[in-house]
Amino acid sequence: MSRNSVLFAATLTLIPILASAQTEQHPVAVTIACRVLETHADPELKVAVILFHQRDEAQRSELAMLMRNYSGQTVQIQGNDGGWRDARMVRLKSCFGRGLLLLPAPSPVSEQSQFLLRVPGGAAAIQAHP
Repeated sequence: MSRNSVLFAATLTLIPILASAQTEQHPVAVTIACRVLETHADPELKVAVILFHQRDEAQRSELAMLMRNYSGQTVQIQGNDGGWRDARMVRLKSCFGRGLLLLPAPSPVSEQSQFLLRVPGGAAAIQAHP
């Protein structure tokens, strides 16, 4: 087999792979405005805990759905300084409409403040449950 034939065969093999990689769509993140109810931090364990709920009543069901589908997953929050930080979101089963965020201390938000919660891929869950 000639060198040109090998290159041609390799090109034909790679075209479908490259085409699918270019059309692959990543799930869209959902961002919800939230309000801090409580914050707690343990400097010795180097962990912060934030109890929160949605800021706007209109996003209540959307946040509830995200917490059901993404409990235990990594999300991002935008703190008081404007930067985004990773956190672990947990749905509180005994506290309707409330969520818990676990993240490295110190807490980027204070009690009664507002923040943005971004759930990567959350749009897929919202579209699946209109």
